[in-house]
Amino acid sequence: MLAFNTDKLIKNTLTNSAVVAVLLINPAYAASEDNMLFRFADEDHFERWQINNDTVMGGVSQSQIKQNQQQGLLFTGNVSLDNNGGFASTESRFTHQISTASTLTIAVKGDGKVYQLRLKTPQLSYGEAYVANFTTQADTLTEHTFTATNFTVSFRGRVINNAPTLNLLEIERIGFLVAQKQQGPFAIELTSIAFE
Repeated sequence: MLAFNTDKLIKNTLTNSAVVAVLLINPAYAASEDNMLFRFADEDHFERWQINNDTVMGGVSQSQIKQNQQQGLLFTGNVSLDNNGGFASTESRFTHQISTASTLTIAVKGDGKVYQLRLKTPQLSYGEAYVANFTTQADTLTEHTFTATNFTVSFRGRVINNAPTLNLLEIERIGFLVAQKQQGPFAIELTSIAFE
């Protein structure tokens, strides 16, 4: 016959309830208490991803984004240099406030091309972004870690001097861009971003 320790059961129940309450109060930690891990495909972490290609400047590059079976976002397309074009990008609003962070790490599966991580905060003017490049490996999941000092401020490919230093706690939008005259098809699976 099984015997239950009532005091221990009540204590465990209260502890579990407290943990749930903390997660509900602080949505940033709801993703992961240890490293604040967020999934790019999770609608609770990011709003609908938008496409922004060189077509706004007369180019003809194409791209699309969709969720795959591995719960990642697949950003694919074709970069064309015709009509002075040459880039494709996607961006979404980050829906959580980070309470503390000195680094961020993205997990992606790429195609061997160079991509650009783009971050936006209220401190920047319209069209500006904090940018940092990273190189992917074909068909390989890789992690890329950045600090605020790895980013420069850019506006339409031009570096902006004397811009405010990036504060990771103020990130409002996150995006990815493929450019650098890397014409032809591209494909990158966006998995997650973690703040530590």
